[in-house]
Amino acid sequence: MANLDKKDLGKRSNDEIFLEKFFEKNHRMNLFNVKRKSGKPKEGIFVPSYLVFKVDGDEVVSYLSDQSNDFQEALARIQENMELTGPRNQILLVGKFQNDNTVATLGLGDLQKTSEFGGQGGGNRGNAYEDEFLKSLQCEIECICEHTKYEDQAKELIALINKNQKIKGGISEAIKVGGANKPRPLNYSGGLYVTAGGKKTKDIGSTVSDITATFGGAKQIYLSCKFGNTLTFINSGVKTVFTDKDYKNSFKGYKNNIGSALFEMFNIDKIEYARIFNQYGKGYKGKIVDVTQKCQTTKIEDLLQYAIGHNYYMVHQSGPKFTTFEMTEQLMKTSSKLTGKVKLHYGGARGSGKRLDIHCESSKYKFMFNLRNKQGGLYPSHIMCDYKKK
Repeated sequence: MANLDKKDLGKRSNDEIFLEKFFEKNHRMNLFNVKRKSGKPKEGIFVPSYLVFKVDGDEVVSYLSDQSNDFQEALARIQENMELTGPRNQILLVGKFQNDNTVATLGLGDLQKTSEFGGQGGGNRGNAYEDEFLKSLQCEIECICEHTKYEDQAKELIALINKNQKIKGGISEAIKVGGANKPRPLNYSGGLYVTAGGKKTKDIGSTVSDITATFGGAKQIYLSCKFGNTLTFINSGVKTVFTDKDYKNSFKGYKNNIGSALFEMFNIDKIEYARIFNQYGKGYKGKIVDVTQKCQTTKIEDLLQYAIGHNYYMVHQSGPKFTTFEMTEQLMKTSSKLTGKVKLHYGGARGSGKRLDIHCESSKYKFMFNLRNKQGGLYPSHIMCDYKKK
């Protein structure tokens, strides 16, 4: 997105739009998106209190933002200054950035040429919810008073981040990165974990981000956008962890670290697990087994911590209900702390399906791990961990 200059004010009634924003006329907001070369913050949302005109280096007149009755006079001043060249003839705004009490003075060249002035908004777009939410965020960034589908939710999220982070300048950019969302396979190194960007870390914000927002031109805030009731923390392929031959041999001599860790963690009977698939359609009827006292609770919680992670904001729309919160390290630990029973459903809910379901819960979520084939085949292709917020 380019920055404004005097020539831009002479196009498509931009001089009037500029003043309508400053004086908050015709439903426009007295907010300007800033990106400057120097000063702190370099980027953010600016709230001006004064409009100042300089001619040949001298201040000739200034207006307060509540002097909307002087609109026509101020417009004449803008048009006069537009005809004057050189750095000593300036149109200036004096005010403060969001989350910053320091008074700043900005020139036209510090202001972004947002879509109100004919500029091009930023950001790629993908699925419907992310697209609509991004559009609502961009209207806030570009300081456009436009009704969008998630405008209230976007304002709520920005207010929460401002409250939590207190980043000078406020939000300055939002881009969609969901298309670059990195895969998170299971791995084993001293224990089972879900990778993030190929690393063993619980700081997963940049990996799970669907929209990355920048505040104050410096601090990146990661937004994980979720839509619907049942969501997924883990979606990892397991065809190389459990091969078709392993199932056919009832896992005799099985040595894969990842698979063995899963078996031990959840106290899964390997032979019974193989029977689900080897006897599928031949009268198999699986049972529900309570393994609460035999499973490795601490290791399950640790795996859930890698799956949930921290350093991002959850942005969740479920029907009419909107929820947003910061997933901190402490909340990650609380969310993964098991509080109820751990039960294995061999053959799924009916006992005759091509799957193993594992149910457990914390004070925040109900989890269901499942091993099944997502392509309609017999032997499992993926392990998933679905969850519902309580």
